[in-house]
Amino acid sequence: MPDSQAGEELMALDNAPFHLSSVESVRQVVAGLEGSYLDPGRRLTELTPDEHLAGNARLFTAGGSLARDFWADTALGSRIQGTSTQTATPLEMVDLCSMTCNTVLGVNDPWVKLRQAAFLLSSQPHYLPARIGSDLHHRVAHRILSRLSRFGAPGGFAINLRQCNGSDAVELALHAAWLAARGAPRRRRLATFQGGYHGESVLASLVCEDDPGYGAGRALVDRVDNVVHFPSPRGGDGGHLSAEALATLDALERDGEEYFAVLIEPIQWRNSVHAVPLEFLRRLRDVCTRKSICLVFDEVQNAFGYTGTIFFAESSDVCPDIVATGKALTSGHGALAIVVARREFAETEAPFGSKTNSGDMLSFVAVDAVMDRLTGMLPEEFETLPTWLPPGLVGDLRNGLLGIAYPRVVGMLEDFLADLQRRFPSVVGPASGAGLMRGVAMLGQDGRPSGAMAGKVADICLKHGVYVRRAGHCVYIKPSLSTTEADFELARARLAATFEEVLQRVAREEAK
Repeated sequence: MPDSQAGEELMALDNAPFHLSSVESVRQVVAGLEGSYLDPGRRLTELTPDEHLAGNARLFTAGGSLARDFWADTALGSRIQGTSTQTATPLEMVDLCSMTCNTVLGVNDPWVKLRQAAFLLSSQPHYLPARIGSDLHHRVAHRILSRLSRFGAPGGFAINLRQCNGSDAVELALHAAWLAARGAPRRRRLATFQGGYHGESVLASLVCEDDPGYGAGRALVDRVDNVVHFPSPRGGDGGHLSAEALATLDALERDGEEYFAVLIEPIQWRNSVHAVPLEFLRRLRDVCTRKSICLVFDEVQNAFGYTGTIFFAESSDVCPDIVATGKALTSGHGALAIVVARREFAETEAPFGSKTNSGDMLSFVAVDAVMDRLTGMLPEEFETLPTWLPPGLVGDLRNGLLGIAYPRVVGMLEDFLADLQRRFPSVVGPASGAGLMRGVAMLGQDGRPSGAMAGKVADICLKHGVYVRRAGHCVYIKPSLSTTEADFELARARLAATFEEVLQRVAREEAK
């Protein structure tokens, strides 16, 4: 066999899908469960997918996230093929949105599942209240905090691991900032930005502008009087900040003593995936430092891999006082969000900061495993890996996917977007965002960006077997690090079919 051919076959072997059921010891356990109530392949219902979906209106609240005309049966989980989902249609769905923005490693990541399975087989408690410590709780805290060590003195940051979703983390971050300002009675204003989205809790919705397109999300009160919604920061000609962005900085400089916090997303995903200019964030950091305003980054969407680092500060050199994040922390293998705060903003008081699921140990296992995957294992632990793991997975665990997969997937994504723009210029407009968080504008019949068109395209994409979301006037594309060239090729063909269907509909409407 020629060396080149041998190398190709070895590479194919390394990149082959890896499932837990391929491990002999696991296969023996599964075989012992076959045919019983515990059979992993046992059907949970005799109803068909269509029969289930027909009951949506009867089962679920109106206005929520109802299952639509797509039904996932199995998901391929591996180092490189975590973006495929088999369906009862049958149709293989290509996930270009990380299963609603959570699964940075793709679906059913084998390493995370192995780590969780090993924990379940141990004698360690599966659940612990916040008042009882564990080595895992402390290990995860140390590991996450180490990512920001260069931005302050040792021990300069503290963490709260006891939240269950992103809006809870944002709420706790604002509580900590509010509490830190209790000695300054004038500091009662919060600065936020138009186009921002901070979750679906009552407080999170109140600090966002009222957007009828997405729903107000109000309860108890319709509005609060101490939240200022500044214009979304944008760049002007020549890369300079716009006049509105400069005016925002001037206003915060002038009235800074009245603000206890500034809350901002580095990438505003609902605002057509708008990346806030780095120059604005740098100058905002300077203003907040001079005026003693707590700067809060809502990184629920971008943290843990989507812009190439664990936290945005690592790539931008702009470090906030508080980071609130969730989503990709566990890559979908558990519900957890965190708050990381500088020591001066790290105090909380009852009843905040201690949620019911504060002791969800499997989520802590998942975070630790996701860190293994993204940044590489600790060297002394890497040496103790089982010998039966696939070579490709072992290589990833040595080096970390952020150094290996991230630049490759970003490059493929850039080519993918450019090709769509070239082939469908009447529908596909400019791209936005950064890293793996990208938007692509959908153009209406008048050639202008159209939210209605973006929603229509997202719906038709699902019918053709590509999962994307609408974000403003954009289709939101947020692939996982497991996305392959084959995934993009399949998605390219299916998006082409989507756009061709859209153009045919437009032609029929114009003919009427």
